This record gives sequence, C-alpha cells and structure tokens, in this order.
Amino acid sequence: MLTRVLVADDHPLVRAGLSALLAAHPGITVVAEVAAGEDIVRTTAANQPDVVLMELNMPGCDGLDVIAEIVADNRRYAPARPVRVLAMTDEWDLLRAYAALRAGASGLLLKTRPPDVVLGALRAVTLDGTWLDPAVVHDMLTELASRPVTGESAWVIMERLTAREREVLVLLAHGLGNHEIAARLVVSEATVRTHVGRILMKLDCRDRTKAVVVAYRSGLVRVPAGVAA
Repeated sequence: MLTRVLVADDHPLVRAGLSALLAAHPGITVVAEVAAGEDIVRTTAANQPDVVLMELNMPGCDGLDVIAEIVADNRRYAPARPVRVLAMTDEWDLLRAYAALRAGASGLLLKTRPPDVVLGALRAVTLDGTWLDPAVVHDMLTELASRPVTGESAWVIMERLTAREREVLVLLAHGLGNHEIAARLVVSEATVRTHVGRILMKLDCRDRTKAVVVAYRSGLVRVPAGVAA
C-alpha cells in the first residue's frame, strides 16, 4: 500500500529534508509540500493525502485550528481513507499536546527524532491510526498516574483482561503498533486488532491512550526512567 504524504513546514531545509527522507522510501510518495500555514487545509483538500506531516507552530495560522479543519473535512466529505495528521514540533508541553489530540491529531512527534523514528511514526499513523512520541507519553503518564484513583481501583479493572490481553496491553504501553505486536507475538494483525478491541471494551476506554493510562495506574506497566531522553 502506497502512503501519500503532504509535508508542511515553513523552514525550507526541514521541508526538503523530510520530503527527501520520505521519497526515498518505496512505500511513500510526497504529494505536496506546503511552506505557509494558511495553505495547509486548501492543499490537503486538493491532494487528499493519507497523512499530513505538519509543523504545529507555523506562522500565519494556529496549528490547532488547521488540525481541526482537516478533521472537520474528514467528517464533512467522508473519504474512503480519512486524512490523518502527524503533528511535529521542537518541544511538546502537556497543554499543547493535549490540545493537539483534542483537535484531532493522530500523532505527535518531536522533530529531533532520527529518520527511522519519523518513518515508524508515519507508518503507525497510517496503519494503526495513532502514534505518540515517547517523551509525550512519559509526561502524560507521569501526570495522569499522579492523579487519585476514583471509583473501582485500576488493578481490579485490569483483572477483567485475559493473560494474552494483558500482554498486548503491555506492548501497547511500550509504544508498539499492531503490526509490531503481531510480529512479537507471532499472530496476525487481525488477531491483535481483536485483542485491542476487547481491551478497550473491558476497560471502558475510548482509545488506546486511555487504556495505556489504566495500565500504568494499575501498576501493570511502570514509567521507565529516562524515557524522555
């Protein structure tokens, strides 16, 4: 499957470097480059990429508004493959990260990551729908784990899962996508998707991120030291 990508960054060298990196990958084609923030939505609509890889803090626009408009267009026109946004910036703070996710971003990436991480993030967003930079995950989980648990304890909730479902959840918490979990457990991606669906249902979680939070708060997974480094 060929992944169509739109690259948006106001720095010419960054934009050219990302485009060259992606174009060198046989499964990716760069359908457009955007240098101005106000042109992202229009160019996205004209080219219908699978993923918009965009700098969140481009001049001339609010990146959060751009994400929200792309997501709104997905709902309005209901394309066969909705456009996903992988937002990137030099540094994520929790407020900005949460705001980007609420706006509809499918992934958050630090621009300092090496090429293999960029490609992995793009593949995860394309195949699995979500990807969060380990530094963002570390900060989010550290903050969320510090909140008091209300209602039924997180560990009691975790006991609803089978041993295999717990194993899948641990791998999700470690940042693996469906295809990587399937390879690790020597099962099909369809089987992994089934396990993930059951995990979300049993934990009453809307998405993977919330399920991972429950895993950390229950003690099933612990925040490793130095993840954000």
